[in-house]
Amino acid sequence: MPDMWPPSFKSCFDLAPADCLRPRLLPWGTGTGTPVTSIVPVGYDAYVRVFHPVGAPAPAEFVTWQEVADWSGRVFHPLAQFEKMSMPVRPNPGPPPFVEPPLTGTLIPVLCDVLVRRLTRLTRTPSTCYFALWEGWGQLSGSQTRFVGATVDDPIRDAEEYMVAAWRRQVARLPRLEHLHRRYVLGHGSIGAVCDLYRQPLGHDPRRTLGLTPQIWWPEDRAWVVGSEIDFDSTIVATTNVGADALLNCEGLEALLVPSDGRLDLDGGRGQRTGLTDDCGRG
Repeated sequence: MPDMWPPSFKSCFDLAPADCLRPRLLPWGTGTGTPVTSIVPVGYDAYVRVFHPVGAPAPAEFVTWQEVADWSGRVFHPLAQFEKMSMPVRPNPGPPPFVEPPLTGTLIPVLCDVLVRRLTRLTRTPSTCYFALWEGWGQLSGSQTRFVGATVDDPIRDAEEYMVAAWRRQVARLPRLEHLHRRYVLGHGSIGAVCDLYRQPLGHDPRRTLGLTPQIWWPEDRAWVVGSEIDFDSTIVATTNVGADALLNCEGLEALLVPSDGRLDLDGGRGQRTGLTDDCGRG
């Protein structure tokens, strides 16, 4: 059976490694919103929100959330929502410094590499980690579109499509880790698998990769837990106070401490523990 996972990632048929996690993930929903501890478990010393980079016009590739806030006149704070923060309140702010919002649910390689390097130093078990991937990604479920520009008579492309389809059938038979409105495929491997998943090729075309990073991942010693909810443009790390200091002072990460009961949904920027106004921090 073909296997499109990277060599550093192995599928789990036994979901027991997640037993310690599920009871400590709080519910979310109408009225309660989506608190930090519904994405990563309760009981950690500190929670760090890592903001996904914002797409910038050429020649730059990315800008920070702080740069967007400086342009818009809004306040960049731990519960900031990009949709609101990117709406200018300053008269005639000039051209926006961004061309597209941050990617949701996935760590792009430039961010993934930095985060993995830092987290490797904060666990005793970097060679044994667990990774939960949302089952609904098109790359896993088969809803992703076929090769762009593929021709009818292209035996190499046809063979690759056949292999990917066979692998997706294999994925469909894996047991699911369930949490509220989400179901995940579980895997294990070294910490580097997080970035390898994004870069894993799905054929001869180098532009076609798996392009995924896990929604929840943690080392065997549970020194930290990382959560990238599919609808959110930031990633949460539950960690120790020492770990939080390391992340907050890591070059290449834009990160802030976030309260464990802080809401990360669209209403999360409405002043919870921030003293800001309902318009997400008008200056």
